[in-house]
Amino acid sequence: MIGAESVNPILSMGDALVASVSPMKIDLSMSLPSEGMEAFQVFLKNLKEQCQSLGLQFLLIHHQNLQHSMDMFRRGKWFPGLHLDFFSHWDNPGDPFAELSHFIQDHQGVPINPPGRAKLFTDKVNGHAELARHGLGLPRTSIFRPGVTHTQLIDSIKRFLSEERKSNPGSLFLKKANGFGNRGVSNLKTRDSEELARIISNCMQIDRNDCYLLQEEIRCEFLVTQAGLLRPAYWRIIHCLGEQFAFWWKPHEYCSSTEPSYIPLEKSEILKFGLMPVLEYARDLKSISGMDWFSTELCLARPEIHSKHRVQLTSNLNLPVVSIDYFNDQCDVNAQSKWIGAPPDETVALIARRFALQALRLKSHQTEIKAA
Repeated sequence: MIGAESVNPILSMGDALVASVSPMKIDLSMSLPSEGMEAFQVFLKNLKEQCQSLGLQFLLIHHQNLQHSMDMFRRGKWFPGLHLDFFSHWDNPGDPFAELSHFIQDHQGVPINPPGRAKLFTDKVNGHAELARHGLGLPRTSIFRPGVTHTQLIDSIKRFLSEERKSNPGSLFLKKANGFGNRGVSNLKTRDSEELARIISNCMQIDRNDCYLLQEEIRCEFLVTQAGLLRPAYWRIIHCLGEQFAFWWKPHEYCSSTEPSYIPLEKSEILKFGLMPVLEYARDLKSISGMDWFSTELCLARPEIHSKHRVQLTSNLNLPVVSIDYFNDQCDVNAQSKWIGAPPDETVALIARRFALQALRLKSHQTEIKAA
């Protein structure tokens, strides 16, 4: 039942029975594993308030009401509108939230990202190939696909190590193509090819259908923010329906106890450091992927790496913009008031507002088509 998850109006049991008879438009839906997830409560509160103010019907879909919701859509009792997907595992056949997103698209609803595009570009191997093809800066990478033999693995690792920058070698990172949220990422300190082959082979046994990427560590420049903080020249950019939200970013575990992970990148800082190429890189990601909702992580790299986007910091320091995390369609919408490692509350509220307005535009468009 929709019940308390619907905000305009809040349906009682009697109302829900009427709704099951009279077709109802769900203007905005959102999927989560469970309705009580703490990290989404501030975002959900904002989203529901925006829907309430705009006269939109909102539905939170979770494991407990997933099959009922799909049945209501299938039977024509409900009609889908805009859908926010937060937990699809696109590489997992039969994943219920991925199936839901495809289902909504097939029933004339609009997932915030087309499922096919999200599946394609959140795979790091696919993303790497497309970004390289467009001349965008990337870490040096070796890719291992399912079925690779031990001999092929050793040969690829030796070739990768032979091309390493001897002057300043850092760590190596092994990344699962379809990992996210730092899952499936290993920091490797060894340079022994046999040991690396053993580690990679063991990881590939965990998921025999996925690819892995071996990447060099990217060391980035440091800059002083407008507030006087020394931060890595490393940014997380959230792209939401044509708008960019850019932040100085570093993991919470590397911040001081009072230092937020997300610090908004100010316009004055963009001008001072000449950072427009960073934002242009993120716009290229939107153009390449066709996705309307994703985050990416970009930095100014110290190693010389080819990139069509570069930043001239000083007369003798021209640095490439490089992507460390290409596409993440499960963006962080926790709130800084709840956890210092999350985005600012103002950003969370603005993103919720943009989704609600997009749902309103879609509702108006669908009404016009129906009336024509």
